[in-house]
Amino acid sequence: MSAITTIAALPLLILVLLTTLELGSLRVVAARARSAADLAVLVAVNDQDDVELARTGRLIPAGDAANVARALFAANLEPIAAMLATSPAGIAGAALVGVDSTPATVHLSVIVPVRTPVFGALFFHPITDVAVSANGGAR
Repeated sequence: MSAITTIAALPLLILVLLTTLELGSLRVVAARARSAADLAVLVAVNDQDDVELARTGRLIPAGDAANVARALFAANLEPIAAMLATSPAGIAGAALVGVDSTPATVHLSVIVPVRTPVFGALFFHPITDVAVSANGGAR
């Protein structure tokens, strides 16, 4: 009797295991994407306009701070590129990057599409969107 119960419950246990692993993988990718955004914003805001800094002593982000943020975000997404539904360059290109000069801050906001094949098989949604945002200010 217990063998029949085990055989009957085995598909359900496998389904729960696969769903748990998929959710864990999704959380890891989301954390890596947030970390990539944080690092990109930090480097971009520290890319200062040296001429303005020497002239006035004020911290002003360089004119290419938005491009620096996008490039670094794409480079930092490369290690998880196999799990993404779009290329890192495409994701970084779609990111909204705002640069404010007073105070010197950089903002990055983007939706990162992640492949989730188990969720796709179960819930007909093979791509899960993860919202990522990061803000950084110079001191």
